Amino acid sequence: MKGLVYAKLMVFIISAIAMCAWTLSLAGGIGEVARQPGTAHGSTKAWLIVRFLLLEAASCATFASNAADFQRYATKPNDVLLGNLIGFPLSNVRYPSPRFSIQLHTNKLQFLVAVVGNLVGSSSQVLYGEVIWSPLTYLDMLQTSSYTSSRRAGCFFIAAAFAYSAIFSSIFENSLPAGNDIAALFPKYLSVRKGFFICTVISFAINPWYLLGSASIFISFLASYQTFLSSITGVLLGQYYIISRGYLEIDDLYTSRKNGVYWYFQGWNWRAYLAYVVGIAPNFYGFLSNMGVSAPPGIVKAYYFAYPIGLAVSFSVYWAACWLSPPALMVPLSEWREVADYIRPEERGEGVRVDVESPGLEIDSAQSMEKVALNSVSLTEKSD
Repeated sequence: MKGLVYAKLMVFIISAIAMCAWTLSLAGGIGEVARQPGTAHGSTKAWLIVRFLLLEAASCATFASNAADFQRYATKPNDVLLGNLIGFPLSNVRYPSPRFSIQLHTNKLQFLVAVVGNLVGSSSQVLYGEVIWSPLTYLDMLQTSSYTSSRRAGCFFIAAAFAYSAIFSSIFENSLPAGNDIAALFPKYLSVRKGFFICTVISFAINPWYLLGSASIFISFLASYQTFLSSITGVLLGQYYIISRGYLEIDDLYTSRKNGVYWYFQGWNWRAYLAYVVGIAPNFYGFLSNMGVSAPPGIVKAYYFAYPIGLAVSFSVYWAACWLSPPALMVPLSEWREVADYIRPEERGEGVRVDVESPGLEIDSAQSMEKVALNSVSLTEKSD
């Protein structure tokens, strides 16, 4: 899919620049909104900075949770460093400049794109007397105010490019990771492809168009899902850095044997689910207040720190649960066992036990490899 990723990137850049140039030309300049100073001062400004810095961290929680779904295809351990250190900040850091009063409406726009978004929003103030944060609403108003062939064509191509970019962004960032995770929950019944379609159905069921109804609803949504993703991240960090100390039992990752180290209790790691639920609990009142339930000011401000709180609590609870009830694979803190490279047992000349379809029946892989080799020789002789 690499080609589709690059195609989506180019299409979006061209369409965003085209809309910016078009709207600025219609407005005759950038307008006063982009020039006016910020209106927040003192503690209000300080809390806004804290809120949006932590909101940015929370919005990156999706990528922190899903990174392994893509980075596992890397051929070398250091392949992911360049993209994370350079590409990720450029493409995901928001642009909350205090010079733009429109900043709250465009916090979802990304670092480089945010400049374009602010300019487009500022031009809407000149044309229609209000700041329009949604490019789709802006395109609709451009056609409504002047239904000419040139405007219809411009709106069509820009909207089509936005739709293409949104669809493929959703596939790469959401659907594929969701397919992996759903399939991992029930690997006996679900494949990654089936998980992908389940995610598609659920995405319509959650009524996503409501989330885009206004800037305030969208910001509330961005601030809410950190409550749940922070607990997942805490468990992941605790498992890798504290419990297994960088070690993965590769063979047991791909087996349903009950004596595997990842079988836990009936195939479920209850420690992880306990840590997940407890990690959500401290932020749940704040989550409700963010969705409209009345809450004291202290709860509201504490919820700004929901991501680090949830991560720390779930991390600690998972560590404590593993200490009280050690899992099959738990490495002492004094050791670090991350493997530099993995070599298959047959490549090391070792015979391993391999499960086959019949329950309880196993065969020796060394014998299996010998049979495969004999068959290969036979086929080669026939082809000769």
